Amino acid sequence: MITVKPFKAVRPARDKVHLVASRSYVSYNTAQLRNKLNENPYSFLHIIHPDYSVKKIHKTGNLTERFSLVRKRYEEFISKEILVRDNEPAFYIYRQTKNGHPFIGIIAAVAINDYLEGRIKVHEHTLAKREETFTNYLSTTNINAEPVLLMSQRSLALEKIYAKYLEQRPEYDFSTTNTVRHQLWVIHDQEDGKIIEQAYLAMPALYIADGHHRSASSAKLHEQRKTRYGSGLEPHNYCLAYIMDESTVRIYEFNRLVKDLNGLSNEDFLSKLEATFYINEAPALYRSGQKGEFSMYLNKQWYALNLKHSTNKLDSQVLSDSVLAPIFNILDLRKDKRIAFMEGPRGMEGLKNAVDKKQFQVAFGLYPVHISELKSIADMGENMPPKSTWVEPKLRSGLVIYELS
Repeated sequence: MITVKPFKAVRPARDKVHLVASRSYVSYNTAQLRNKLNENPYSFLHIIHPDYSVKKIHKTGNLTERFSLVRKRYEEFISKEILVRDNEPAFYIYRQTKNGHPFIGIIAAVAINDYLEGRIKVHEHTLAKREETFTNYLSTTNINAEPVLLMSQRSLALEKIYAKYLEQRPEYDFSTTNTVRHQLWVIHDQEDGKIIEQAYLAMPALYIADGHHRSASSAKLHEQRKTRYGSGLEPHNYCLAYIMDESTVRIYEFNRLVKDLNGLSNEDFLSKLEATFYINEAPALYRSGQKGEFSMYLNKQWYALNLKHSTNKLDSQVLSDSVLAPIFNILDLRKDKRIAFMEGPRGMEGLKNAVDKKQFQVAFGLYPVHISELKSIADMGENMPPKSTWVEPKLRSGLVIYELS
């Protein structure tokens, strides 16, 4: 049983939404971020980077002081009516269309107890330092502007709700420069709200597709505040989430690039791979076609690597156990500076270019994790290796903001 509730969102004014909503700030390099902040006074990035100056970006210093500035800038956006608070609690239907593929789901507040009691299932380790930082951020700013992406089973009741509202004019309808269309419908109708709540109450579990640190940090905030506030209905008892039918979520591979061969020649490296893989030269830009097969780009040549012995391990784990650790001595994927990761949508061309520019010496293309594998790992209480999946849709910051007090 999953508990969701409507909430009074803070949202951009309709005429400014295309200017306010932004990609996650980590997706911008320094030059792009500077340009956005210089050219667009309405960007939500001004709230995230209140200490921005032309000379210095990503300022560190005292985080609590910085997060207090975030709150101050947020209040300035409200006072200028760039951001507007809804008068009544609502659910929100959000549809994102990318390359002709529509992603659609419900934005809602989801009970933290469902996370703590294991009904919202995880498949990834979180880092304590990142949890603490984001918990501090939530506690100081009292806002959450990036929903956790959750996957649900199919619901005919929800599909009927979508069909009803998609016939109506959306509250927002705009496209961004990455050719993605964004649409939002507001659901104030109480009967429709009850249908949404009952649909999720009938579900045994939801699965985190993206946002493990955001979920864990929201849970920490809940633990910090629950002794001070007691009704159970306070905002800190819920987490901002975007919930989608699992069949509409897209899971891509997360490919690997390695800066050097750990002192080996190309020939010696290939010889070591032969202990685990059948190695064959492959056509240009070769992409893995099945689980247990890897594409590899080395010295301007593509290869197909096929496991000699079948295994139930994820391909990301196989690569770590058979190549990255024993051959390259890369033992911690999160900390080792010799390895980098590239999202699947950038394709084999992206891997090739990175190696040809001599940024890396070898690249590995993986086969995507299937959603059934992700769910099985989560159901067993296990975790994937870091950077095993690249999930879409990627949500905009500042489109729907959840206030925590």
